[in-house]
Amino acid sequence: TEFNVSCRYGGVFHVEKNGRYSLTRSEAVELCRALNSTLSTLEQLRKAHELGFETCRYGFVVGYIVIPRINPYHLCAANHTGIYKLTGNTTGRYDAYCYNETETRDKACEPIERLDTSFLNNQSEIVIDNADGSRYNADGTRHSGESSTSGADDENVGSGSTHDTTPMDTSIRRSSPSYYGSATPVSQLPDHSSGGGEKEKDSADEVSPVSPDISLATAADDLLEKDDGWYPVTT
Repeated sequence: TEFNVSCRYGGVFHVEKNGRYSLTRSEAVELCRALNSTLSTLEQLRKAHELGFETCRYGFVVGYIVIPRINPYHLCAANHTGIYKLTGNTTGRYDAYCYNETETRDKACEPIERLDTSFLNNQSEIVIDNADGSRYNADGTRHSGESSTSGADDENVGSGSTHDTTPMDTSIRRSSPSYYGSATPVSQLPDHSSGGGEKEKDSADEVSPVSPDISLATAADDLLEKDDGWYPVTT
């Protein structure tokens, strides 16, 4: 069993199990506990997003399935930015967003070296694959060997199979700065505006922008406000 772990932004980090979308909600809760953390709340994720955290993966937080996005990309959250919430297929398998309350720094990328296997149902050989490339066994010893999940799969997919129908740009792969949210200026990203490539098949998706200056179609404004609301930055 391999867990891919991101850097932590305000204590919030993203975790995959054996590649993307392998966790039920209860498994996500257990995994966060094993990593000395809890499942992130939407508010904790919002603060992490303000610090530069973004991914291209749907993941569980308390009460929601979300993707935090900063830079628009047509294969990630339907090209939207902000905290993008999935409201369809909420019983499926996704990734996890965990929160470590002891982490007070804006961004921390030191590796996680061990986890508490007593919280996990499956305690077979466990490898922690960190954002800095280091790999550890559950007991804290260094793991030798290549990662079985990083790279290839993520280069060819976007944020979800029900939304993404074209190969994923390698700039949004798991190991890239864009994936883990270095807040690369939009002007430096590839221009994908000429071709969409994504077909929205789940009309129940909604966007809850974090930044107040995000431009959205006004026709959707009433629907968004009536459902789960907006999540603007307070200044």
